Amino acid sequence: MQKAQKMIRKSVSFALAVILTFVMSVTTVLADTDYSRLERLTQPSYQYTFVKDELAVVNFQPKWGDKKTNVNSMIEYIEEAHKKGTKIILFPEMCVTGYASSSNEESEIYQMPIKNAEDLDGPTQKTIAALSDKYDMWVIYGGTQKVYNDNKTVDTKHAYNSAFACSPEGKVTAYQKITPVEGAWCKAGTTPVLLDAGKYGKIGLSICYDTYATPELGRYYAAKGANILLNPTATSRSYRSDNDKGWEWYYKNRLESGASREGYTILSSNLVGKDGPNENYNFPGGSIILKAVFNGPTYYAGTTDTEVKANEKADILTGKEGLLTNMEKITCATGSTCSNKDFNPEMYATLYKRLATKKANGASLSYSSKVTDGPKAAVVNMAGVWGDKETNINNMKKYVEEAAAQDVDILVFPETVLTGYEYQKPKDGEDAMQVKLAELIPGPTTKKFSELAQKYDMYIIFGMTEKDKSGPIYENGVEKVYNSAAICMPDGTIDSYRKIHRAGAEDQWSVPGENPKMFETKWGKVGIDICRDGHFYPELGRYYAAMGCTLFIHPTATTGNPWYRETRIGSYTDRDGMAAITCNLLGPDGTLQSDGTYSGGIFNSTSLIITKQQHGFNTETGSAIDLNGTGYESEGYEERKTSPEGLEVATMNLNGCGFRISNFNPDLFSRMYDDLAKDYRAGYTSLYSESINQPETIDLSENKTVNTVTVTFKGTSEKTVKVMKNVKTGTKLPAWSKAQYKAAGKKGYIFAGWTYNGKVITTVPSVKEKVTLTAKFVKLSVGQAKSLSVKGKSGKGVGFVATSQKYTKTDGSRRGFTYRYATNSKMKNAKTNTTGIAKNVYTKTGLKKGNKYYIQVRYYYYDSTNQRVYGAYSKAKLVKAY
Repeated sequence: MQKAQKMIRKSVSFALAVILTFVMSVTTVLADTDYSRLERLTQPSYQYTFVKDELAVVNFQPKWGDKKTNVNSMIEYIEEAHKKGTKIILFPEMCVTGYASSSNEESEIYQMPIKNAEDLDGPTQKTIAALSDKYDMWVIYGGTQKVYNDNKTVDTKHAYNSAFACSPEGKVTAYQKITPVEGAWCKAGTTPVLLDAGKYGKIGLSICYDTYATPELGRYYAAKGANILLNPTATSRSYRSDNDKGWEWYYKNRLESGASREGYTILSSNLVGKDGPNENYNFPGGSIILKAVFNGPTYYAGTTDTEVKANEKADILTGKEGLLTNMEKITCATGSTCSNKDFNPEMYATLYKRLATKKANGASLSYSSKVTDGPKAAVVNMAGVWGDKETNINNMKKYVEEAAAQDVDILVFPETVLTGYEYQKPKDGEDAMQVKLAELIPGPTTKKFSELAQKYDMYIIFGMTEKDKSGPIYENGVEKVYNSAAICMPDGTIDSYRKIHRAGAEDQWSVPGENPKMFETKWGKVGIDICRDGHFYPELGRYYAAMGCTLFIHPTATTGNPWYRETRIGSYTDRDGMAAITCNLLGPDGTLQSDGTYSGGIFNSTSLIITKQQHGFNTETGSAIDLNGTGYESEGYEERKTSPEGLEVATMNLNGCGFRISNFNPDLFSRMYDDLAKDYRAGYTSLYSESINQPETIDLSENKTVNTVTVTFKGTSEKTVKVMKNVKTGTKLPAWSKAQYKAAGKKGYIFAGWTYNGKVITTVPSVKEKVTLTAKFVKLSVGQAKSLSVKGKSGKGVGFVATSQKYTKTDGSRRGFTYRYATNSKMKNAKTNTTGIAKNVYTKTGLKKGNKYYIQVRYYYYDSTNQRVYGAYSKAKLVKAY
């Protein structure tokens, strides 16, 4: 009977094993030549050490709908913070008004936040900005903000849920919540806000669900250098006065994983107590100040332990009003995740644009699993014997047989299990071990496991090093391969996913992959990535979830502790609705040393099979995810502190899986990553003609400067290019005119903005009478042309047609092409022709029929002096004139 059932399942698998592959042009890999990529630019970085009490959060209980009372309470807290020497104080979401969630236009709850909404220069902002100015303090708080229609009239049906930031100079900036969950009254914002806090660094603003469910926003801020994230919140998910474990797990998990991944310090302020016209809401408080790194979090405020810094086991203080400040000095620094050379905003921009197009065409990006009975999954906790592929294959086959005996559907092995992980520098003239043992996929090893996959009606995924089908790949003369996950399917299909974000010394032997990988099964769509891809870069997992994946597979080789593993990978289940299978190496790696240790150390963490909790949350732990007996839930974990060696098997319940993010905005996220790509890749060509919105800041200080000023614009060598009189502060600054300002330009450089006090600005600053702005120039680097196709031309115009890739830049520099041709490969006595930006095709006629010609193309841009800057010619292509 069991065999018959397997045969039926196998036939279904044959029908459903459809590979979904999306090809992207992020990097360039050419057979038998060098791997190349756009030049990586430096991540901005900031750091500041705050002494005790200089940072503050507030457990704030509002009086619903009573702005006057709430503002007076805020003033009292500001006065208290000032006496303690506080420099930055954060209040909760909607503390000015009280919380409201409604889509019923007739209800009191719907109307209250709109009735109490203010402009950026409204009375509350004037009151708080005056205190900020007086006490030299940043004050950030939640309130509602008026929405205006296109005709400049006030929208009486909607308001923004905003965070108002008042600077020590009395200036006010507002951030509007991007992913609101408050119902139809609340209009979604579209503008990230990164505050320039001077010596304190860069501060990102994110409200509640933005922080918990929108990692794209936190990533944008971190990549821009944010060292602090402020999270005014009104969250009570799973909170009960008699049991706060469900709320605490959610709150800690979302904040800790974000702080650890991005590196910034988080200040989070929450409402406390009953709220609403009929005490509709009950908030726990739980305001905290938090840092987290690779091995765990540290709480500086907001836990029940007020004497020492608490870790991941911290008990959050709930049910109590009051001001909370950092217990000791804290260094707030920009994180390092985005400094990795494989941080790939240009790819993320393309992925999210694909999602935006899908949404714009009417498709939903919200999904629920179509099945509840998921696969029986297994992870294999094992070491890869270093450099011994045959031994590893034999060990892996034994586990396949063992899994088949337990009727396993999906079997996942760790990253690089086929070869071992450690990189050892090879002898001169030799290749790295990983390169020597690499294979094509399909290849000898994958064919062996494909036979087993077909025999046992099983998906088998394992880590190995992969050669490129087109031929060897070289980087700086060193041959490299891909760090891949081989995918062997029950229907005989063999495929692979190539790791996109490399870790540690992997860049010494591998090049990054370029494409996501998804495939269909009878349990739903599956997305796959490897180790650092999923631990540090949520963009790929989010893409999978928004494309409808309900299963996520993640082979890894990490020494990250169980907390790190559960928070990072568990987020794809908790937040994004994908059940996850993540398999880690376990045991020694590298070669045995004379002292009995191994050169590659010991992998001693966990593998996990994660699904949703089926009753909201575990009442004992508060966890919203179920580890299904893996990780710290495995038998004997307390003694080992690792997963057990060998197979761990669990039947996955997919009930509750699916991607359901309110107000998910892939178009905005694509534009944000596109903006980052300009910062991180020299020569990047934007996907959009317009940049993302910039926030508005107004000056409400008592010493507010005059409304109009004289602006002098200067180029290189202090040459004046333009003077504008009686210009209103806040006016958008003009672009650089190559024709008019070329004498003040910089040869070989392009204009990158007007600067004031060393910083690039976009509008006329608030000054008393006059201001001088200086042009910033950046070196114009034009890469080698790599895309050229040619064909002979027949008929009356004997010759050839040459076509090059066509695209434009958004920095305003016009672009063109120069083609040249010759009858010899060294291009001696070559003849040239130049075309403008509108053309990318060159047709040459009047040549002798039957003659062969070598053709090349190069690109050029105009610099700030209106002169051409050329890139290198492409490789020559040979064509015969017809």
